[in-house]
Amino acid sequence: MATFRDTLAQFVLSKDQVKAIIDGLTDELVEGLSTNDPKNITQQPSFITRLPTGKETGLYLAIDMGGTNLRTAAIHLLGDGQVGVTMEKHEITHALKTGTGEAMFDWIADCTASLLKNVSVDMGNSDLHMGVTFSFALHQTAVNRGIVLAMGKGFDLSDVMGRDLKDLLETGFARKNLHVVVSAIINDTVGTLVSHAYVSPSTKIGVILATGTNAAYIEKAAQVSKYKGPVCDQMILNTEWDAMGKASYLPQTKYDKEIDAVSLVPGFQEFEKMVSGLYMGELVRLALVDLIQQRAILGVLQGQVPESLQPRLAFKTLFMSTIESDSSTDHAAVAKVFKTSFGVEGLSDQDRSNIFDLIHAVGQRSAVMAAAACAALLYKAHGSSLDLDDASEITTIGIDGSVFEKYPHFSHSMLKALTDILGEDRTSRIRLELARDGGCIGAALVAMISHSGGAV
Repeated sequence: MATFRDTLAQFVLSKDQVKAIIDGLTDELVEGLSTNDPKNITQQPSFITRLPTGKETGLYLAIDMGGTNLRTAAIHLLGDGQVGVTMEKHEITHALKTGTGEAMFDWIADCTASLLKNVSVDMGNSDLHMGVTFSFALHQTAVNRGIVLAMGKGFDLSDVMGRDLKDLLETGFARKNLHVVVSAIINDTVGTLVSHAYVSPSTKIGVILATGTNAAYIEKAAQVSKYKGPVCDQMILNTEWDAMGKASYLPQTKYDKEIDAVSLVPGFQEFEKMVSGLYMGELVRLALVDLIQQRAILGVLQGQVPESLQPRLAFKTLFMSTIESDSSTDHAAVAKVFKTSFGVEGLSDQDRSNIFDLIHAVGQRSAVMAAAACAALLYKAHGSSLDLDDASEITTIGIDGSVFEKYPHFSHSMLKALTDILGEDRTSRIRLELARDGGCIGAALVAMISHSGGAV
């Protein structure tokens, strides 16, 4: 039991550890405003200088390329804050993720053609304008242009890094005889911020908590010294907080370090590897393997790790969600998951309780670290005192992603952690709101904004 308790304690963050995360992320947010180091991909200007008004109208195409799926959409902006959406979703296979750039962008064009057929859009020889949400690091050079800097989340495409995304997409469209012009390129967090501001004007921060994690917020343009474009008052920044995090302040366990060491790019996205849905289940698996080998858990296995639990990513974050959703006192879901997915039976009451506690601790740590990152953004946007303009002002954080939406109690845990960090008075003026489909709707809105002079 002592070994198990020691392992569990590694995932429980102290107030000092949380403060170190906030201070460290804040320092990196400030550093990212001025650095021109190509290796530092944080604080990327979006070239978007205002939020939508709700009066925008027109038909726009949109694609949202994330870590798991490609979504294509025809977005009808109807004015008065109303939107009509026709959307298709396509799984991005491992073969596509690790193949050639040409194959990937031909596939995207094929998916777009499928959408156009579904909505019966006859393009003729006229161009349709598209907004693109791209959930990977870009060096944005204009509202519709960006150089691909890095791709995590299992992607390893050839002939893509260092190239302009607009050219890659439009060349693929041309190969498929589609008259589509890329009018806007945004990150998924920028899309979340823009689209949620469309329905909730108090939105100042957009966050993704899904396969990966990232955030965007509104910054005074004068603070962004690395921005050399046309003069503007404010700018939405893509923080790329996934790529932040240094060993000096991140409370990494040996399991976090192992995940980083065997990843495609060790030393990259270390914050994300401690927080996001892609890695939460793997953290649990590594801890379980270690505890089984030390005979500190699952005594029925006598220290032998079952083959079914040995492959990387074998313990899915979905299993964590299933187990935490079970409110029974005997944690019956633990036994069911282990029997169904790993062929392990005969779990004792103590085993089920311990496994539940381990899973809860990993999920809780993710929520606390996400809250700490939000606190860092609030401090950066409002100053260290976090004084808002008046006591009645509300700041909304729009959050998209399966972890925030579907993981049991995650939103509640985040809000509780924010209260512990900021105090009840400040937290009472902060709203955490679910923001769905921000990628496609946000991309279409930005394409519209760019036409009306709200981008540079």
